[in-house]
Amino acid sequence: MKAFVLFVSLCLLTPFSLAHHSVPVNFDTSDTITVSGVITHAKWINPHSQIYLDVTNEDGSITPWLVEMNALNTIQRLGRQLDMYPEEFVVGDELTVIGWRGRNMNAVYFRKATLANGKEIIWESRLDPDLTRVETFD
Repeated sequence: MKAFVLFVSLCLLTPFSLAHHSVPVNFDTSDTITVSGVITHAKWINPHSQIYLDVTNEDGSITPWLVEMNALNTIQRLGRQLDMYPEEFVVGDELTVIGWRGRNMNAVYFRKATLANGKEIIWESRLDPDLTRVETFD
């Protein structure tokens, strides 16, 4: 009976163990980019919050981009220390994000952002003191 319960428990937990991934699996931490666009949607969720941007290309066409960031509970816990609040990311506002390029999609992992009102938010400055000197890449 114990073996059966263990087997069933493992089967039920397997999908959850596959659900989360480390950042370097989906983002190239050696390739920092800058993306600017208009916020179209935001999801403040766990395990990763997401902001969606419409980015206007040089030819006038629009490409949707995903900005991925930490979990909502992490943002709520550390947000006050970094002066970052979800309600500051307003649909329709311009947002510029500096972060790591997505490996397989138009995505960027949030490291630093400039809001429409000019406010800068540096998320992981405690890990990367040089983040304020990041160069822009096309």
